[in-house]
Amino acid sequence: KVYTTEVVVEEQEFAESRAEQGRENQGAMGAPDANGFQNIPDGIEEELPFH
Repeated sequence: KVYTTEVVVEEQEFAESRAEQGRENQGAMGAPDANGFQNIPDGIEEELPFH
């Protein structure tokens, strides 16, 4: 027996590479400091999944 599956895609999006994501996110959050850490603005703690 041969089993097959047919997949029909109506719309497909490609994921961004990590390098491309980093370029976009740097503008929103700012560049990391000399140690590689980013400064977190005050008042954003409520939006973080941990605190």
